[in-house]
Amino acid sequence: MTDFGNIPEYGPYVATDEYRSGLHYPAVIRELGELRGKRILDIGTGNSYLPHLLAKKGAVVVGYDKSPTQIELARAHENARSLGIEYVVATPQTFSDRRQFDSATSVMVLPYAENVAELGTFFQSANQRLAAGGKFVSVTLNPRFTKFQTNFFIRRMTKLEGNSVKMEFITRTGEPGLREPLFKRQYMEAEYEQAAAVAGMNVAWKSMTATPQAVAKEGEEFWRPIHETQPYILLIAQGR
Repeated sequence: MTDFGNIPEYGPYVATDEYRSGLHYPAVIRELGELRGKRILDIGTGNSYLPHLLAKKGAVVVGYDKSPTQIELARAHENARSLGIEYVVATPQTFSDRRQFDSATSVMVLPYAENVAELGTFFQSANQRLAAGGKFVSVTLNPRFTKFQTNFFIRRMTKLEGNSVKMEFITRTGEPGLREPLFKRQYMEAEYEQAAAVAGMNVAWKSMTATPQAVAKEGEEFWRPIHETQPYILLIAQGR
């Protein structure tokens, strides 16, 4: 799988990525609801812009990631300190903050788990630190997605052997948006649900659509393949 410590340009790229700003982040924020005063744990935060959006809405945010390089870049963001965002180098197994959080989030992190057992550690890390009634809201590859030949304008998705998927980030002109492709895994619904169940959580699924503002900005044709084939999905896990 992909080592994000070797891709320092990944964070700046996704900070302006249309899928993140118009689809992924808004879906997570809608699902979380009112954020003012809430404590949010962002799992696999990388150099992500999501903690900034959450903090600007009044949340207290802690993000952890296994890559020291990505955490260093996240801490270097000009408004990270003013927003009070706390970043930690850790994995689901080593994250040691025992405070309780109202919700946990992750965006395109779960597909990088090497196997179902490792996938389960993400659910365990979330559930162990969620307050009663809290939920883990994650954007992931849709287990039912099959239209890998579709033109997504800024993505090229190729199915590889087994459950591996090659994700290429491209520009509207066809040039690479990132120098190297990313390699993910497309886990099935039953595998997600099994991993969550071991951690004591139930899973619900929700489709995603771009915001009206994103559709107006990029055009309906840009978003049509995403809406019709649903390569991404919102996974919501809660304790039993």
